[in-house]
Amino acid sequence: MRKGITASFAKLIWLTLVLLLTGIPAGGIASKLPANLLISPKASPHHVILVEKSSQRIFIYHFDGDYRLVATYGCATGENPGDKQISGDSKTPEGIYFFTKAVGEKYLTSTYGARAFPMSYPNLLDRRRSKGGNNIWVHGTNEELQERSTNGCIVLVNGDVVQLDSYIELWNTPIIVEQELKYEDRSTLLHQGQLLLETVNGWSQAWSQKDLDRYLSYYVSDFRWKNLDLQGWRQKKAWLNQRYKKISVQLSDVRLFRQGDVVLATADMIYRSDQFASRGFKHLYLVQNSVDWRILAEEWHRSGRPAPPPLRLAAKSPEDGNAAEESVLLFVEQWREAWEQGDLSSYLGYYHPQFKGLGMGLRGWKQYKRQLFSRTTERVIELNDVKAEMNDSTAVVISKQVYRSDTHQDSGLKTLRLRWHRGRWTIYRETWKPLPDQG
Repeated sequence: MRKGITASFAKLIWLTLVLLLTGIPAGGIASKLPANLLISPKASPHHVILVEKSSQRIFIYHFDGDYRLVATYGCATGENPGDKQISGDSKTPEGIYFFTKAVGEKYLTSTYGARAFPMSYPNLLDRRRSKGGNNIWVHGTNEELQERSTNGCIVLVNGDVVQLDSYIELWNTPIIVEQELKYEDRSTLLHQGQLLLETVNGWSQAWSQKDLDRYLSYYVSDFRWKNLDLQGWRQKKAWLNQRYKKISVQLSDVRLFRQGDVVLATADMIYRSDQFASRGFKHLYLVQNSVDWRILAEEWHRSGRPAPPPLRLAAKSPEDGNAAEESVLLFVEQWREAWEQGDLSSYLGYYHPQFKGLGMGLRGWKQYKRQLFSRTTERVIELNDVKAEMNDSTAVVISKQVYRSDTHQDSGLKTLRLRWHRGRWTIYRETWKPLPDQG
């Protein structure tokens, strides 16, 4: 009994020393938190992993109405100081990242120890800032842990990295890497969180209301989305506002994290329009001007959670020629968007039960597309010179399709043959052939 009490007391002393050494003033432990943890009171319970390079320590915080420290581990980061800039510089990147997968020991070489978690470096902002390198992981080691000894990865002893597994939800648990953690009062972090929530909610409301000018006022002038600048983004959103009779954007579980001068807002987002619906994780990167927070960049990730059905169209196909063509063009754009976003369940929902393509029926097509979607993390699909021919309850849509992903790119003539089925358009046949100048 005495031995257990002594061990517990020693652990308490050790934890207190760690907190004091990381910059929290004596007597202020209860009132202060790392400045990275902006408080969003209605967020669901979650964990956040903080890495402090200066102390070579990892801190795990749990949120359930408020943040509290639940675990601390020693670690090793890159052997060279500073933020990662290029491949091979042996520096650990500083930023906000997510874990993309978990890899067990039987799939790892001895270098990675008992467990490994690849990180989402380079993230959207890293790519925008032309940072190089990749394959930054959190992993274990079969050797004695030596501080500041890695090629850029974050390394823990095997026992600790196995424990880390219980805190991680892929693409939803952030790992925030800083040179040195700074601390602020909880009341300050709550106030800052409330101001940011007002911005995020105002943005989503303007989107739902199709108030384009107000919606765009939430963006910085040098905003970029893939190959579009702010003017291109305006044109894209204006076109969609014309096509969609109604848009609904619902955000829940909004979480707020800060690193440097950037705040990342994450949310479970349900997007719904006349025919198209999707659900996933929305990420907004915000920066502050003299007063207000504005969106610098944004992205969307599949969550695997089911989306509600889109709003149903009328039971019969549109009789008016202009209305029918407009509904077809809207359908094709929604199909393209689901494909580009990698939303497999929504994408496959656009196909007719008796679909045929590449010699496959719908079941074979689903398996084929599932394999293709799993091989790429990002894709861009452009449909140019789109032409639609209408004939009562059928339509033929021909366009010049440009496809680009991280593994493949091509361009060709896409032909979609549509049929009206159970109150909506569906793809009955799909063909593609290279453009003449491709041979």
